[in-house]
Amino acid sequence: MGKLVHFISLLMMLTGVLLVFQRQAFAYTDPGTGLLAIQAAGSALVAAGWVLRRKVSSLFHRRTTENTAPTEGDAGREGDSTVG
Repeated sequence: MGKLVHFISLLMMLTGVLLVFQRQAFAYTDPGTGLLAIQAAGSALVAAGWVLRRKVSSLFHRRTTENTAPTEGDAGREGDSTVG
């Protein structure tokens, strides 16, 4: 755990140094860039919902499970329909 804390603090210091010594960039972004970011965020939310659909649906629907496998006590009963 101590190594992880040390690594994270070192990573944060390195990120701070990189931010202090950054150069000014003369770049152009068109107005559609913001819409592309919104579309990417929306797509990520829909994909997460698609992946987690069973967990979400289990919140609203109650599943009934039936145990159809015979137990040891059922094998010797009279009237058992299995051939053996």
